[in-house]
Amino acid sequence: MFSEMNKSTRLFSLRILIHLILLRPFLKLFFGINVAGWRNLASLDQYIVIANHNSHLDTLLLFYALPVKHIVTTRPVAAEEYFSKSKVLFKLVNYLFRPIWIVRGQEVDDPLVEMKEVLNSGQNIIIFPEGTRGVPGRIEKFKTGIGRLAVEYRNVPIIPVFISGAERAFPKKSAIPMPIWNNVTIGPPQIFKGESQDITSSLEEMIRELSESETAQRHKRSVRSKPAFVIAVLGIDGSGKSTLSRTVSKKLSDTCRVCLVSDNLELYEKNKQKELQPLLTEKVREALGRYAKRAKSLKHYKLPKLAEILLRDHIMGDVQRWYTPDIIVQDGCPLINLAAWAKLYREEYVDTDVCAKAIRILTGEREAIRKDDPIFTKFPELAALKRFNLDHMRLPDAVIMLDVAPAVSMQRIQSRGEQMQVHETEEKLARLREGYLLVIQVVEQEFKIPTRILDGDSEIEKLTASALEFAKDSGHRETKYESSHN
Repeated sequence: MFSEMNKSTRLFSLRILIHLILLRPFLKLFFGINVAGWRNLASLDQYIVIANHNSHLDTLLLFYALPVKHIVTTRPVAAEEYFSKSKVLFKLVNYLFRPIWIVRGQEVDDPLVEMKEVLNSGQNIIIFPEGTRGVPGRIEKFKTGIGRLAVEYRNVPIIPVFISGAERAFPKKSAIPMPIWNNVTIGPPQIFKGESQDITSSLEEMIRELSESETAQRHKRSVRSKPAFVIAVLGIDGSGKSTLSRTVSKKLSDTCRVCLVSDNLELYEKNKQKELQPLLTEKVREALGRYAKRAKSLKHYKLPKLAEILLRDHIMGDVQRWYTPDIIVQDGCPLINLAAWAKLYREEYVDTDVCAKAIRILTGEREAIRKDDPIFTKFPELAALKRFNLDHMRLPDAVIMLDVAPAVSMQRIQSRGEQMQVHETEEKLARLREGYLLVIQVVEQEFKIPTRILDGDSEIEKLTASALEFAKDSGHRETKYESSHN
């Protein structure tokens, strides 16, 4: 008897550990879950959770929101027919969640009998009253089972929950989930009187009301008819570009929704920083950036930095898609950075003609450059990027450069008291400065992109005023500074 109890205790402990150490961190990293109203569950000993149902991800999201003590005492209702297609999947789901299996098409005297047994034992259940995954983003009519349970178990509170994002992250016909953020909005516990049909209707209405609540709406992705206007702020290390980028982002957010793409992603609206849903690619990029900063030579710096730059460019698409800003401010531009850094590695080959060709290759203008052009011999990295279809980088709509003498930059870098990066020497920064000046000249003359060089020794207030004036002058679209989110 005691051995059986010990075995059961060990299984419970292992199940909790898997949820806490593996499942929850993975869900947070990959899907960036936001849980609102978690206190509505924290103080309860027993309850019935009901939620809308658009995805197999729904159950995982609900278990993520559960108090730790309820992970092993909560059982979801699930359709056996889907999970039984794979023995491995069935065993895994059965072990981690211990579902109450429903066999569709099977006639039974009371389809709620196992749910009642679970409730009678003092445990919790999760029910999706729509019965099956419905049309993405739409709440279907509730089945009557939840009303009948509520009548029989009037002292067990019912917790309405609305899930948004899962219908896009793992839709019904998709085999592979996508790293799209999700939101779980938990309503207050409900105790009902009255008939089962009335209770069912009331619960359905509660879920619909939760779907329209400010908390749920805050994390829904809005759709923009036009891409965001992109302003890149450039400069060598120690130029002050990060400070200027952040200051300009905040100022522009007075009338716009602005996303700053820097070492971190930051979203501003009405001069206030908003909470951001994490992106998986951004987490990977941050790790690569940290690794590159620890490199001991330019040779070891090159590959992780290249990968970090490519990911930063890729993130621009994710930012526009999921954060829907009106303006994106880049603290450095991946494409321009890549072209300018050529001056550091192969200075003897870099001139305006080579720079223009490199940008055309990196932006995907493949027809503009012949395959046997000498540039591919001088810069084999360009050929590799083209071969792996990584030559679709984006030029910004406007470019600002903070120009600072390398000696001044070095003084600023040293004053931080941080570990110096491998390229942070006066000689290397001088070459980088020449590279940036050359690239923005090409960008302006060859690609007709507005550019402005500002004196990095000026006060931040003066720099900000000049940058804002330039940003407004360089924009030609009516909607650019009119926020569609006001």
